[in-house]
Amino acid sequence: MQTLVEGIVLKETLYGETSKIVQVLTKEYGLVSMIAKGALSLKSNLRSLTIPFLYGKFNIVYKKDKLSILSSGEVIKLYLSDNKNLKLYAYMSYLSELTYNVLKENNDKEVFNILKDGFDKLCEGFDSEVIKNIIEFKYLDYLGIKPNFEICQKCHKQSKFIALDGKSGGFICENCATNEIKVHDNFIKIIDRFINVDIKTIKAIKLSNDDKKIVSNFLKEYYDTYSAIYIKSLKFLDEFN
Repeated sequence: MQTLVEGIVLKETLYGETSKIVQVLTKEYGLVSMIAKGALSLKSNLRSLTIPFLYGKFNIVYKKDKLSILSSGEVIKLYLSDNKNLKLYAYMSYLSELTYNVLKENNDKEVFNILKDGFDKLCEGFDSEVIKNIIEFKYLDYLGIKPNFEICQKCHKQSKFIALDGKSGGFICENCATNEIKVHDNFIKIIDRFINVDIKTIKAIKLSNDDKKIVSNFLKEYYDTYSAIYIKSLKFLDEFN
């Protein structure tokens, strides 16, 4: 039975001589694997629906936990229409790969809105690293490794925090801090905004370069320490930072 879904193409894989398998984050079912038969043919109507970072509607024969069949569809938006924008390509590649790995751990359809809103903001020209970090923070909840920022990660007490450390897992208080990166008094509020902001409602980003660097370094260390996710495209993304 045909089902219409709305989704974003995360990745494509060649299948046989003429077909593709695409991994699509759908609004209705989360991650769905679809086979697009004959999509490699120049004359195929499915060819334009299998491009990474494409947002569209897909008519499929849906098979839960199996390979669904893509029969037709409609392109709503191609997030990366200019292949010369390598920086945007790098960020979208990283976020698509990260999202795919998150969905393999927790196929929650709510992830769709996070990625779509993030891609929208990237295309609108908002700070790419900040948008990436906001998404990374939100994904930690779906991975089951959300940090506890209410206590010191060494003594486990609520005290005055003066440092932030990814390997330790969060803030360090003034009594326990050693060589960790020091932060100012308002950094708790900055972290809270990253975690709780609705990406769709962002109108402007006001954050110093030093604060942005601290947040980025924390998330990199935290993912490396507490998640089992390995992102191949991270090396390419690092060339732009």
